Amino acid sequence: MVYKRFYLIVSIKLLIVILLTAVSTYLLFVKNTYIWGALIISILVLAIFNLVGYFNKINKWISFFLLGIENEDSTIKVPSKSGNKAVDDVYKGLERIKELLKQAKIDISTQEYYYRSVINQSATGLFSVNQNGRVVNINPAAIKLTGLQEYHHINILDTIDDALPDFIMNPIGNKSQQSAVFENQYGQKLLFKLSEIQTNKEIIRLVAVGDITKELDNGEIDAWIKLARTLSHEIMNNIAPITTLSKVISGYFTIKGSPVDIADIEQKTISNTLKGLQVIEERSVGLMNFVENYRKFTKLPSPQIMQYNLSEIIENNIVAAAAYMRDSEIITKKEIPENLIVHTDKELLSQVIINLLKNACEALILGKVEEPVLAIKLTHINNEARIDISNNGPRIPNEIREQIFIPFYTTKEEGSGVGLSLSKQIMLKMGGDVVLNSGKEDLTAFSIVLTVGH
Repeated sequence: MVYKRFYLIVSIKLLIVILLTAVSTYLLFVKNTYIWGALIISILVLAIFNLVGYFNKINKWISFFLLGIENEDSTIKVPSKSGNKAVDDVYKGLERIKELLKQAKIDISTQEYYYRSVINQSATGLFSVNQNGRVVNINPAAIKLTGLQEYHHINILDTIDDALPDFIMNPIGNKSQQSAVFENQYGQKLLFKLSEIQTNKEIIRLVAVGDITKELDNGEIDAWIKLARTLSHEIMNNIAPITTLSKVISGYFTIKGSPVDIADIEQKTISNTLKGLQVIEERSVGLMNFVENYRKFTKLPSPQIMQYNLSEIIENNIVAAAAYMRDSEIITKKEIPENLIVHTDKELLSQVIINLLKNACEALILGKVEEPVLAIKLTHINNEARIDISNNGPRIPNEIREQIFIPFYTTKEEGSGVGLSLSKQIMLKMGGDVVLNSGKEDLTAFSIVLTVGH
């Protein structure tokens, strides 16, 4: 058997070592022949190294095999026979491991090819960026939308917008949003969404980019249609009486297109004319106020972002809102933690808060609620702060929930329809929002959402 040959070779090598040891001892200590003794000792050392090397051969080969596996080299050829059954069993195990790793590598390559094919066929642009700002992988859709290529630096995206490279490279944890819209030189509105993957070596940023121009344009068209309807409604409400009264008053003083004689004008005609002119004046003033509100809405100042104590801003506006309570019995409930610092425009944010407080007070007073309650709650979760302003007044009907933020839409007789739409525009411009949360505990609640910090 083969393994007997292994034991024979080992026995011969051991015998040679023993014989050389005996000969060198005899020459050195019996014959005192130092030259020959030294020569035999040299041969003895070589024999010992040969014997040790023979035993270490398997260990060295295993080390070589494992190094090859570490370097993903599946072409290493495993010896079939060594002359030792135990060693041959080890070789068989290594061969099995090699085949399994080889198959796993094939499976991974197949899976990677499949995912690459799916990604390349995707209509959504996808690319990844390393910590140095280099594009690692990119699909054709992203190349078409951004002009990037693999291994390009992300700074090339400043041709779309100067802020875009910084948006992608800044740590996501410090961002107020993980998505943003930028417009390229062709007028396309591109939505960039970010995510991160932590690998063993570094953080990779994954970027999805899509052309949402059509969606935004359709949304803008819908918004303009709704706005046009509201504008025409408000304008016609004011112009129609003016036109009608002008014709009526003109009829008082003309007969078949000719002016009447002054002597034929009665006191009642003069009185009716004055009343008509008064109505015309009131409607004209209303129309001027409407145009002034529209001017305010379309000329919103740019936010001046600074660091403020949000808790203090809310408390000050609650004090100011007392003017809208008109000596009513409104119960004010507050849950406001102290010293929550935010970056915002104090004046614009105060305008939003006071408008929502005013609306809540009016809802309670006009709704003639028996036990009116106004609740203000401030919460802070992660990088987001929410100011919930709720009341137990009449609920907002479901059919108008989507219209309350349309400019100039109002259900109040003396309302301008600007407050909520203007508040929403202010918060969106500061990276926040105003949302309606009706439906919880029979309350009507508006939430102001803003980011804590930059």
